[in-house]
Amino acid sequence: MFRGNGDDGICARASARYEDRQFEAVYRREAPKLLSFLKRRIWLEEDRHDLVQEAFTRLVASRSTAALSNPGAYLQGIVRHLLADRVRAWTKAQSFDPVVYSAGEEIAGPDAIAEMNEMRHRYRLAVERLPPRTKEVFFLHRAEELGYRQIAEQLDISIRTVEWHVAEAIVRIGKIIGNAHG
Repeated sequence: MFRGNGDDGICARASARYEDRQFEAVYRREAPKLLSFLKRRIWLEEDRHDLVQEAFTRLVASRSTAALSNPGAYLQGIVRHLLADRVRAWTKAQSFDPVVYSAGEEIAGPDAIAEMNEMRHRYRLAVERLPPRTKEVFFLHRAEELGYRQIAEQLDISIRTVEWHVAEAIVRIGKIIGNAHG
């Protein structure tokens, strides 16, 4: 991307500064949107900030073309999946009484339970609407917790194709959940 006078260190530093500015611009543009989205779904401000930080961490670590071409949509998808992961974790942590949190100290109110059930329902519908191959790849990655390489080998497709299907699933699920909710 940057071509210098042969000094690779200068080029690397210039490239890093350019990427830092790009990241900063994306952060300034998208973080407030994500926080606003989460404000309607998560009560604790600290938790909202933690999810936004996690989303940006995943964006930076991603090698997906979807992350580079449309970081806003990619971040929305990550946040929606993090919310769904929280619902799944909460559900797994439940005792026999679905109203009592696993810690036994806090009791989920009817509104919180209804919201979680609705989110779980929308998420399931969104996954069911995925194209068959995308759903298969997404299921292997999310439910079976297989890595991209394992999925590629199992389905005899390239790792890039696996990345594309996962990104496509995230974007589609995000759009479906967003449309169902808004």
